[in-house]
Amino acid sequence: MMKTKIIISIVFALCFHSLVAQNFATRQLEYLSSLMNCPLPQQTDTFRCSEICNLPLIIEYDKAGVVSHLGFSLFADSLKKHALAKPLYDFQERLFLEVFLQGDETKAIKLLGEYKVQWGNLGIGTFYSALESSLHFASIGTNEYVLTKDSLTWTSSWQDSTWIFSLRFPANFDLISSMDKKEAEIWLAKQLQNFQCNGNNTPSVKGNVGDLQQLNRSNYVLRGNSYFVQAMNNNMYFQILYDRNFPEESIANLFNYPDPQRTKGLDLQIKQTAYGGSSQTYKVKLTDFQCFMGDDYVVYTGIEKCNVQTAEFSVIYKSKWYNYSHLLYVQTTRDNLFDKTEPLKAVFYTFIPNQNIKNLYKEYVKK
Repeated sequence: MMKTKIIISIVFALCFHSLVAQNFATRQLEYLSSLMNCPLPQQTDTFRCSEICNLPLIIEYDKAGVVSHLGFSLFADSLKKHALAKPLYDFQERLFLEVFLQGDETKAIKLLGEYKVQWGNLGIGTFYSALESSLHFASIGTNEYVLTKDSLTWTSSWQDSTWIFSLRFPANFDLISSMDKKEAEIWLAKQLQNFQCNGNNTPSVKGNVGDLQQLNRSNYVLRGNSYFVQAMNNNMYFQILYDRNFPEESIANLFNYPDPQRTKGLDLQIKQTAYGGSSQTYKVKLTDFQCFMGDDYVVYTGIEKCNVQTAEFSVIYKSKWYNYSHLLYVQTTRDNLFDKTEPLKAVFYTFIPNQNIKNLYKEYVKK
């Protein structure tokens, strides 16, 4: 009798420990797990839950032991090695799990409609049986797989000599990351504060030297693209690398095409505004900030005010992967820029839908 009680106590303790230890990176992952009627592995692994589907599932934990991914196991690890592409594959695996967890065809199709997800060439049979056949087809590593992006959407397609299955979904960060805006803002601030640049990850310079335009006797400009208005652009200036006599051109060079040698010693004192009006303030090296942004954004800089004392300008970081932009608004002085006496004070607005960026400049846009 005593032995039985001890065994029961140990089992209860283990179960209680599992419940306490199960933490999730996002609220959506926690929600999905609550809909599942099968136990989750306590470490990164593939597993099966016949009550959901016959296809294998996958769960991943981060270094802190937090559940960072939950979904069907569709993509090989080799595809997920690229840090920026992994969320796109994780989203699709998570999406299909959520669809199956609806348990009702009408609810599932409604969910896909709410997410603005489109699919093509499902298998034969009822919705769920056809989708399961399609996902089984997608999980076969020998089939050709292509992931492409246009301006607003991503498209996945799997094909062999007889069949093509495709999926089209919006390039919206909240949808793909499973984080709402508040979660994303907290995540980004934490990433920035803990980031240290370990290499050259700055935007690449594109253009033909033959396209240089002479501005005066010694200065040239390689004109880039404009974003909504001519003054918000990614021009690059030559001969003027970092010169207090040419502050506007220097600011453009500092942010559009950062050079670690020029930005060394410059810090940003960032006030990051958050959803609901709250904010947090932190300091980060400008080199680290720009290295963090890397070559994954198209950068546009617009000078709003620049005189002997004051410099005010906006820098837009337009994501190449998603339908959002970050906006850094800097208010500083010429001394801070060139003597590096104090950090550059900046307000950082994050994950702004691109259509909202356009609204910020609508009074300047020619109708």
